[in-house]
Amino acid sequence: MKKTIILLFAIAFSLLSKAQNINFGQYFLDEGSLRMDVFQCGTSDSSHYVFERFIIEPYFGGSKVNLIDPFNFGTNRVKVIDVQTNTLIYSRGYNTLFQEWKTTSEARVMERCYEESVSVPLPRNEAYIILEIRNFDGEFEEIFSKLYEPNEMFNTTEQRYVFPVEDIMVNGSPESKVDIVILPDGYTADEMDRFLQDCQNLSNVFAQAEPFASHINDFNFRAVLAPSEESGVDIPASHIWKRTILNSHFYTFYIDRYCTTRNYFSVKDVAANAPYDQIYILVNSNQYGGGGFYNFYSMSTAGNMSSSDVIVHEFGHAFAGLADEYEEPDNPLALLYNLNVEPWEPNITTLVDFESKWADLVAPGTPIPTPNTNQYNNTVGAFEGGGYLEEGMYRPQRNCMMRNYAPFCAVCNRAIEAVIEAHSDSPVAVKSEHLQPELSLRVCPNPATDFIDVFVNQANGQAEIIDMNGKVAMTVQLENEVNRIGISDLPKGMYVLRTNGETRKFVKQ
Repeated sequence: MKKTIILLFAIAFSLLSKAQNINFGQYFLDEGSLRMDVFQCGTSDSSHYVFERFIIEPYFGGSKVNLIDPFNFGTNRVKVIDVQTNTLIYSRGYNTLFQEWKTTSEARVMERCYEESVSVPLPRNEAYIILEIRNFDGEFEEIFSKLYEPNEMFNTTEQRYVFPVEDIMVNGSPESKVDIVILPDGYTADEMDRFLQDCQNLSNVFAQAEPFASHINDFNFRAVLAPSEESGVDIPASHIWKRTILNSHFYTFYIDRYCTTRNYFSVKDVAANAPYDQIYILVNSNQYGGGGFYNFYSMSTAGNMSSSDVIVHEFGHAFAGLADEYEEPDNPLALLYNLNVEPWEPNITTLVDFESKWADLVAPGTPIPTPNTNQYNNTVGAFEGGGYLEEGMYRPQRNCMMRNYAPFCAVCNRAIEAVIEAHSDSPVAVKSEHLQPELSLRVCPNPATDFIDVFVNQANGQAEIIDMNGKVAMTVQLENEVNRIGISDLPKGMYVLRTNGETRKFVKQ
């Protein structure tokens, strides 16, 4: 019995730790990063990706130890697969503006394309960059994959924007700190001194707001001095339009305070002047507003009296994947949530699987759900109302930065501190419930033109490629775990590859 317990513990420990056993130097170059630009196009019902380019950029700001995402956060995820060994060597979750737009009434009647871009460490060898989207049931699905070939002549190293960078607060090397790059929008060349003062104010806000204040030495802040032609920001309802470098605007999705930009390629171009984990955009305006997207960007105005609270609130979204904890029934973003599954955000729950959230922080005897009364003012429980919904969604405490600009609740504090730790040079274990099994069958690239690579766990099998009429178009032998199959003679269209009872769809272009 004792041997069985030890064996089970060893298996459990290997599940927790093996995901961070990736040797950075074996798979990645020490300097630089690979950026993949795509367009995501579609409607509320469907979408597809269009590849734009690979860019090799000078800096990688992330941890070189914690290469596999330990959190399972985000509506989207990027994964990097080493072609030769079929090894997952990097992953990160993130959110996009497009996924929010899909919830709007506009998305039900027309198609749009949004800029999307992911940055990963620079692979030494051929690697597939895979994009996944979380479905309504909470599971990630592979949607797009593109082969990165280091010797491809069109992998550009050209920097579109080159600007000076000012250190605001630097406490250590990028691979062991949380690197925040601050970008200006709507500051002219004559207003750069004001921008630098606003950057100093931003770093001071973090130095005074817990839990960031207790970990301020784990952060680096750098500012890119990128001027705009005109001062200010677009305010569509007032017919105010400004020529700014990042083209930020209020009234995103017709919400007056929602300030964002769709020009994400420009955001990444300006950010590329410095190493970064997080992008913070300061908008030169005194109007109240901002926006934040997990591992995408944060944005807030610099001149409003509530700017300090907005800075911290929006960074909560972008840095730790925290959900809004207030109710707003008319907000289209409420449609993102399926009340039959647990939301991925760490600070809201449907109580479907409360044990996976913050049940460990709830004191014995606390009722779940928890009454929204003064008796439970400082209690961790499950209070109904959050994620824009009045019913069916629960938050940890009555008050929080993510609800009403109160100090972060205990659950949000814990989530933020965990993300800070994951940016360090110390290995962070991946919880078993956050580990999705790697696919036993993978077909890349998707879409494909001349060939597909078929990855299998067992070699010496046979595969059929079937068209949409159910006709077998090709039969091939899978002699290795990685098999390159020529498909240039196949007509354009959608196909299914079938082997050992499993199937994967791919598109031939």
